Amino acid sequence: MIKTNKEELLIGLIGDTHIHTPKTNIPQNIIDDFKEKAIDYLIHVGDFTSYRVYEKLQDIFGLDKVIGIVGNMDESKIGKELPKKIELNLFGHKILITHGEGGPHNIIDHLNRRFDLSNYDIIIFGHAHRPFNEKREDGKLYISPGTPTDKRFTDVNSYGYLKIAQEKIDPEIIIL
Repeated sequence: MIKTNKEELLIGLIGDTHIHTPKTNIPQNIIDDFKEKAIDYLIHVGDFTSYRVYEKLQDIFGLDKVIGIVGNMDESKIGKELPKKIELNLFGHKILITHGEGGPHNIIDHLNRRFDLSNYDIIIFGHAHRPFNEKREDGKLYISPGTPTDKRFTDVNSYGYLKIAQEKIDPEIIIL
């Protein structure tokens, strides 16, 4: 899925875009920022809502550069094409990517009940709409880009980045 001969990757993080109509799009300033920073990959943590959003991101960044997870609000075509979770090993860091489930509060507890997270170093998720970037006492990094387009369950819009190398994990949340 992610193939590289680089010593470091810059991954754009976005999710919970909830784009229902053809007139609505991911904010152009986010697309421009991803392009300007020359992301290596884009991870969308689910709730595209419309399949055309997934296709548009592939058109912009490349078919092999967009990694997506199905969310609870996604149309059935997305559910047939995208998985509910992805496991990666990048530079020796074990990563779980999932949308999330349950109420938006206590999402970390929901993730820990749903998945055995003991083998992961990084958990990338969505669903709660709020940005999240925290390394817990157990040493795991939990990161959610939040939502760039919706204010349900949050008072900010956001997206993020994950810069990763063998000796470095550098997450960043951008508040709009």
